[in-house]
Amino acid sequence: MTKIVVAREPGGNRVPFLRGILVQSLLSAGLSFKDAYDTAQAVRKGLANAAVITTAELKARVAKQLEQDFSPAFRHDYEAETERRQKIIVRSNRGDSPFSAGILTRSLEACVIESKPAIEVALQVQEALQQRGQYEIEPPALRRLIYQSLKEHCSNEAANYYLSRRQFETSGEPLIILVGGATGTGKSTICSELAYRLDVVRTQSTDMMREIIRSYLAPHVVPTLGYSSFDAWRGLPGIEAGNVNRKTDSPVVAGFLAQYTNVRSALEATIARALKERHDMIIDGVHVLPMKLNLAKARETAVVVPVMLAVTTRQQLENQLSWRSREQPDRGSSRYLEKLDAIWELQSYLLNLADKAHIPVIANWTIEDTLREVLLEVNRRISEHYPPDPGILE
Repeated sequence: MTKIVVAREPGGNRVPFLRGILVQSLLSAGLSFKDAYDTAQAVRKGLANAAVITTAELKARVAKQLEQDFSPAFRHDYEAETERRQKIIVRSNRGDSPFSAGILTRSLEACVIESKPAIEVALQVQEALQQRGQYEIEPPALRRLIYQSLKEHCSNEAANYYLSRRQFETSGEPLIILVGGATGTGKSTICSELAYRLDVVRTQSTDMMREIIRSYLAPHVVPTLGYSSFDAWRGLPGIEAGNVNRKTDSPVVAGFLAQYTNVRSALEATIARALKERHDMIIDGVHVLPMKLNLAKARETAVVVPVMLAVTTRQQLENQLSWRSREQPDRGSSRYLEKLDAIWELQSYLLNLADKAHIPVIANWTIEDTLREVLLEVNRRISEHYPPDPGILE
């Protein structure tokens, strides 16, 4: 479907249309989660290929859908509530900002809370403030309310993760997430989801670093960079498949390590820049080998979270590569299937390194489960650095 932009007025500020935000609005209007979700889906489908819609037009479409699915009375109540609703302002020394149930939902999802309970807690917090007639609140009071709601409706663990994240966010330290894994393990997909959930703006891939380096150095200087990680041995002088006279008896691993040597400096420079500017960063790629990087300084001034993604069976890897071949034909992705043995061999090497260095290995079966496991690891690391302290609620 075409992406839709919502304009506050013709020619005014624009924001992307998000079904999740509409679902939250409908939940606050009294719909069940299923009814709210179904209504939001119907509205999105009704927009078809529209590129831009104003907020007034969107509200009218939602109201019409509610009348169609429920009753004219329900539509009237929705429109009245929409008009009545006031903004809740969070006042702090750094400036005022509007309270957003949508932003709070995403923040809670980052604390490893499932989407539905995260939405429910965010709306409960909003409703509690509205029932009190409290349309201004300071951050500590808001944190107390969120913390109590999490303890009552989720778990102590979720509430403690929330506390640790708030402490971390006020510390000013950056979050550096390093996601390694062989070709076909789903690194890019998981990192895109992570960036959204954690509100991380800066992401980088080692594939891009490799392309940049090879663009300004002559091929004879970095001969392995013209090949994929599992084919890099072809760039080594005097080496043939099955005939390697090096520290390793594997041409695939020998070529990859030579390639990694060329990329490592760029990878460490990227991390150093993020530390200097105190920016959160997610880096992914087959060349992300935390066990071989100099991360001592990074760990002193940031929360560093290394993980290695994996596919656990050759059949799963073949399925992943087949999907890539169908979805990205312009990249010549079918060649990955032809190199299945080499990719599997390289993955085995990477997982062995990770295991020896105690880097968490996460089997990527589904996006939802893998994302949850990575978020759990992120929250565990943050909690280690910042044990939950109820004192921040005062």
